[in-house]
Amino acid sequence: MINLVLTMAGKYERFRLFGNKVPKYLMPLGTRTVLWHVIKNLSLACERLNVYLIANERDIEFEPIVKSIMKSLDIPLKNIIYIKDTNSQLESAYNSRFFEIDNNEKIVFANIDTVLLDREGYFDRVFELDEEQGLLDTFYGESHQYSYAQFQGDKVSKVIDKMPISNMACSGLYGFGSGISFFNNAAVLLKKDSKLSFTELYNLYVKENNSVYYVFSKNKKNTIVLGTPEEYITNLHRVL
Repeated sequence: MINLVLTMAGKYERFRLFGNKVPKYLMPLGTRTVLWHVIKNLSLACERLNVYLIANERDIEFEPIVKSIMKSLDIPLKNIIYIKDTNSQLESAYNSRFFEIDNNEKIVFANIDTVLLDREGYFDRVFELDEEQGLLDTFYGESHQYSYAQFQGDKVSKVIDKMPISNMACSGLYGFGSGISFFNNAAVLLKKDSKLSFTELYNLYVKENNSVYYVFSKNKKNTIVLGTPEEYITNLHRVL
């Protein structure tokens, strides 16, 4: 099995400034919500997923809606926790240690503002990872708002934020060969600075000679980014 953790504890300040009262992941997309489409498409890509959700306690008033979505997708209702504000997505992800999961199993973290289609190949590669290895999902990107991976052969040599050092933008799907490896390395970084991100974590893996591989999604239509209000409006038509 693969443990899939959705980090949805952000403040979503750009959307709140835009006038939205509900969390970004509960905004309508087609006939469903952003959250439903994110989980549904990842579940279609891999049948062997244990899905967990980490949300911000300020959004607990929306819990009935979230649990309705979880129920519709056959996710156990106990697989959600609410946490206080964190300084980074990595710090939010680190809270998944409070779930009762097998840390010897593979673990993947996913953004809740990007709908990823046809990612079967990514999860196939996750199953092949050794304990101390990582895997990035990438797509063709140009925006300076994304993170980018530089590669050498079939491995990532560097990850950098907001600078297109290649055309391989990170989609927000972060895989690791084991929960043990992830938690140990994340703890090292977060002890130094709780604002550090998955970018620094993958660079730590590379620095310690732990292989980080990548999967590149060539079809631009298979990555639907909804990170900003402008991207959300632009991509509304792409999801039914």
